[in-house]
Amino acid sequence: MIRFGHIEIDLSRRRVRKGDEVLHVGSRAFEILALLASGDGRLVTKDELMNTVWPHTVVEENNIQVHLSALRKALGEDRDCIVTVPGRGYRLMQRRAAALPSKSALPGQTLRRLPSFPTGLVGRDAAIAQVRTALDSTPVLTLTGAGGIGKTTLSIAVAHEIAEAHPDFVCFVELAALTDRQSILASIAQSCRLSLDGDFPSIEAIAATLAHTPRTLFLDNAEQAIAHVAEIVETLTDGNPALRVLVTSREPLRIAQERTIRVGPLEVPARDATEHEVLAQSAVHLFLARIGALGGKTSFDRKETLTAGEICRRLDGIPLAIELAAARVFSLGIEGVYQRLDDRMSILTAGYRTALPRHQTLRATFDWSFTLLDPGAQALFRRLAMFGGVFTLEAMCAVACGSGLTMGAAIDGIGELVAKSMVNVSFDGPVAKYRMNESTRAYALELLHAEDETQEIASRIARYFTSRFDAGAGRTGSVQLVEGSSDLQQTLDDARAASEWAFSSGGDLHLAVELTSTLTGVLLGNCLIEECGTRAERAVSALNELPPRSIDVVSEMRVRAALAATLPNLCGPMGRSWKLWNEVLDLAISSGNDEFQARAYWGLWNAALYGGNVHDAIDHALSFQTFAQDHGHAWQETLTSLLAAVAQHCAGQHDHAKSRIEEAMQHLAVHPHEAEQITSFAVDPLAICYGTLARIVWLQGDAEEALAYVDKGVNLITPETMEPWLTHVLGVVAVPIALLSGDLRRGRCYLQIMRSQTALHGFMIWREYSDCLAAYCDLLEGESERGLPVLEASLDALIARGFRRLITPIVVACAEGLIAVGRFADASMRLHDALNFCRRHGKLFFLPEVWRALGLLAQARARLESHASEAWRDARNEARSCFREAIQLSQQQGARMLELRATVAMARQLYEHEQWAGALALLKNLSARFERSSRSPDVKALFELIDALHVRRAEPVENGASDVARDRQATGVTSLA
Repeated sequence: MIRFGHIEIDLSRRRVRKGDEVLHVGSRAFEILALLASGDGRLVTKDELMNTVWPHTVVEENNIQVHLSALRKALGEDRDCIVTVPGRGYRLMQRRAAALPSKSALPGQTLRRLPSFPTGLVGRDAAIAQVRTALDSTPVLTLTGAGGIGKTTLSIAVAHEIAEAHPDFVCFVELAALTDRQSILASIAQSCRLSLDGDFPSIEAIAATLAHTPRTLFLDNAEQAIAHVAEIVETLTDGNPALRVLVTSREPLRIAQERTIRVGPLEVPARDATEHEVLAQSAVHLFLARIGALGGKTSFDRKETLTAGEICRRLDGIPLAIELAAARVFSLGIEGVYQRLDDRMSILTAGYRTALPRHQTLRATFDWSFTLLDPGAQALFRRLAMFGGVFTLEAMCAVACGSGLTMGAAIDGIGELVAKSMVNVSFDGPVAKYRMNESTRAYALELLHAEDETQEIASRIARYFTSRFDAGAGRTGSVQLVEGSSDLQQTLDDARAASEWAFSSGGDLHLAVELTSTLTGVLLGNCLIEECGTRAERAVSALNELPPRSIDVVSEMRVRAALAATLPNLCGPMGRSWKLWNEVLDLAISSGNDEFQARAYWGLWNAALYGGNVHDAIDHALSFQTFAQDHGHAWQETLTSLLAAVAQHCAGQHDHAKSRIEEAMQHLAVHPHEAEQITSFAVDPLAICYGTLARIVWLQGDAEEALAYVDKGVNLITPETMEPWLTHVLGVVAVPIALLSGDLRRGRCYLQIMRSQTALHGFMIWREYSDCLAAYCDLLEGESERGLPVLEASLDALIARGFRRLITPIVVACAEGLIAVGRFADASMRLHDALNFCRRHGKLFFLPEVWRALGLLAQARARLESHASEAWRDARNEARSCFREAIQLSQQQGARMLELRATVAMARQLYEHEQWAGALALLKNLSARFERSSRSPDVKALFELIDALHVRRAEPVENGASDVARDRQATGVTSLA
């Protein structure tokens, strides 16, 4: 006989009664009811109903719904006892009332009535001690926590400890199957072995019988009848100081005498934990112990241990989930379980056969909690599955409200979910932050899919992130989030998931572009350059598929600008970046968007400079300057002055560029707010200043001061904006100047950091450029066999991408390496290509080096000819002509270091031809501009050559005093001294 509510089921007679009335229920409906009633409140799946009621028969699923509809109609006021779990099955919420105990029952048998619990309880020693201590001082203690967290196991462990000393004083009541007040009272009376008159004891009678007798009453799983349990506990403990009540529930009783302890998960390892740290966590102890107890392995290698730690971390340290996962290791292995965690609801099903039905699978545990929610909280619970991590009330309402869920219902619902331990809450000051653990979210996602709400909620969350990022980004889109790093990571993960949905076949392409336009700003603001470029590329491709102007113009400018800004760091080509910036400029002018017009001028200047087109860079700087003057932004005028100075430096106007930069630095010192505005718009202006000054002062002959400016530039970089600026500073200034200054150790150190950063962030162009620098370093160290092939390949790759800004010194180094191994034609091709490019685009600042290298090439060819032959004279004269051109260009630019290099090269040629007096005359005035103490290899070479020439001059020379005049006549360098 089974009773629930007012209903009595006689299984032997296949009869259903309601009081004295026999209900007319069809045979199929009776079998459904009997199966649900015998399930002890567990979820009965649709497949189980079909296989039991219609065995070996193929029928439509709606047959269940037809018979359930008839059954509910027959049950009348008890119809709500049959609860539908969407997409899963059905459960009967009430079951038969507990029978009363026999009045003749013997005392002293309580210990044998306690449920057993697994031996070797892991990670709960401190919790057991805390509960024991709390019970000493409070009449009612409630253990709260999520399903499967171990509340029941903890309470059973405490009950056993107390019963060891006082077996008659422990009463344990399992409430999971009890939903009405009378059945709860009857079970309490039975557990406490009370001898009471009548069939159904009253609460007053139980309270009177328990009075003045020390007892500890354990009420397990009270959430299903929380209101009845609260009333009963309050009445029993009122005026009875000898009674202690320990309740386990997914929410508190909320009565005056109650104290709550929230049972937390077991300890899990961090993502990057070592093997030793993994093994120290209680969750991993439980996982490995259960594997051993089930007959599995008892020793594990490092990989298995780390994977076990990751499984426990992803299962949020929930003991039930960990035990179910351990049971699956026997068939799937540790790696197999880990690989299938995304489908955890299906694989975590192998619970103990003796466990309560809701603890035999992870899904059943969540089913139990879900059915206790009201419809509004159920809808909210499903919709919150779209958040992968922390969310606020504002975010929750933006995503979940609507489609039948009001703001008030959502606020009530989140309170219910928190109270029932289905959502966790923490506080950042006064701000509440909510979060579902990973397993709960997996279950909620299943329900969301079953209700066919995924597309609607995904669309809402995409729009929410669009509006959120948009609010923080301004019109141009660059933004840094202010949350902690873990919150930021999860926020980005949720936004990425929303973006993936929006771009999917069932998504919304317009929404995808809008979300990407704001998401790229966040990615740029947080140095995620590679991802920004990938997502911007996807959005620009989508724009090309959509009708013109079907996307908001600001969103379109954002994605085009994001792609244009990332291409010079990633894979180019530079020409495409320039084209995209021109498109942004056209859109900005046509829409009257001043912010994007300014950003486009900055981008065009950058693209031109990266492509080595100095003429265009100067033009864009002037256009930007005119725009800034017309629109009254002082900080933009200051920035444009810096941009013009950098372009002038690249054009060889070093003195003028240096003066402008120094004036700008003085101006920024007086107007620091402008520096802040420039930094938020582009980059710290002092980084531009220090980097350019470092290059200029090296060219002007002071290698030590150049390295000091390098240090200042590197020190400006902050962790918040490390990339791409760190790579930029290292590649443009730090590594090249260190190598040019002969500090190879320092150059290698910078280069190692640069190569690591380019690999980490996917900066393909900068990685190829760092390969060039590394190969250049090899050449400087005499490792031409290793360095030259890498240098050639990397240079070709950069030129193919249109990256010409920094490569002229590398081309010269490559040509010198080719000359040294006799590949004159290849050297000539590279040098003339560089010469023509620099002349055509105004990139003149390193042009003297190209002429010097052409002189070295002609000199090498001359060595292969017979002395005094016409070919020898032509090659010798060509070399001297190239050296003279290099010296004259250097003097025009004020580039003393390049003048020094070209002059030393020419003097060496004279030395080689024994024209020592002429060589000394060439070097005499130049040497006065440099200090012998300098560590620059070029300066050292100057003085070493002078010393060697003095030695030669001291030796006897035929023709005596006529050698100086002869040398000057032969070299034609009288005007260069």
